[in-house]
Amino acid sequence: MATQQKQAATKSTLKEVVVEGAEKLEQVAKEATTQATEAVSESKDKLEAEAKQLNASVQDQLRQLKQDVLQKLDQIKAQFGNSQKDLGELKEFVKTEFNNVIEDLSKLGKELKEDVTQISGKHKEQLSETFKRSKEHTLEAWKKVVPVKADITDKTTDLKS
Repeated sequence: MATQQKQAATKSTLKEVVVEGAEKLEQVAKEATTQATEAVSESKDKLEAEAKQLNASVQDQLRQLKQDVLQKLDQIKAQFGNSQKDLGELKEFVKTEFNNVIEDLSKLGKELKEDVTQISGKHKEQLSETFKRSKEHTLEAWKKVVPVKADITDKTTDLKS
């Protein structure tokens, strides 16, 4: 009779330990998920801020370019008369200037693509690191729970023998 009571007590203790271990594992998993979510949102915020700064910079450069073109056109108008030859020269000059502007915009577009690629790479690296840390924390918690389960199983096995 006493042996059955001890076995019943051991089984209930084993269940409690397993439940505690599972609860701890769930808690650690929730914490890891929360940390990963926070890291992702922080990375997202940083990327959005960098994108806004980059966009503002590009807009400023475009405004400055527009002002420069308008100033040059005004200077050209002042220099040239209204003769057919002068208008032809003006046409060629404007073509050349616009081609230069297009080339500058193409270069700017390439630079923007490179910047976005770099930002994306940094973001991916941060996410990878965050998920690795979360995985490591979860595995550590799991390893803490699993040995407790194994020890209890060994003790239970000893009692049955």
